[in-house]
Amino acid sequence: MSNNYSTLKYNSKSRWLSYWYQISELLSRKPDSILVIGKGSGIVEQTILKLQPNTNVVTVDMDASVRPDIIADIRNLPLPFETNSFDAILCCQVLEHLPFEHVHAVFAEFHRIIKHFAVISLPQRRKHLKLEIDMPLLRQKRLILKWPLNRKRFKNKPGNQHLWEINRGGSYKEVKIMLSEYFKIEKSFLNEINCEHRFFILEKKW
Repeated sequence: MSNNYSTLKYNSKSRWLSYWYQISELLSRKPDSILVIGKGSGIVEQTILKLQPNTNVVTVDMDASVRPDIIADIRNLPLPFETNSFDAILCCQVLEHLPFEHVHAVFAEFHRIIKHFAVISLPQRRKHLKLEIDMPLLRQKRLILKWPLNRKRFKNKPGNQHLWEINRGGSYKEVKIMLSEYFKIEKSFLNEINCEHRFFILEKKW
């Protein structure tokens, strides 16, 4: 496994919350089979198999060092990924490593492969104001206000492998339009610790 994925620096507190969302959203729908695009640390699929051991989980990654079940580029997925091969796809913090103009074709392929739903997350870095209230009668309330001005140009920093991010190289509206062609967007939300992981919970159309 890549040393980067096996450190606490990579598996930060905020990333653990993203793992929790991935696991929770998948298992709440009780899929029999899941295709995981981008194995990374392996924590998510290991936890799914621990909590729901009869699930068929198949991992795909270009990085052979993380030991995925299949080494492949998601733009050219091999057999046995036939139509309706899996109940669900999980693809989190992966698509930003591809050119933005390739993403639409990937969504089309996801639609072909799955029977039911997909869980996707993408980076969305913008200044924000976060307000949280936790009171006995009100329970916990949270409000996240994003900075209203979008940064359209994406300027990569040293060590960052992203080619684009939401509102930096590709707009939130553009992503939603592409997704809506193939999926009903059941809900979309942010990881509330760092507000940088934007989740899309998607139900397959037709």
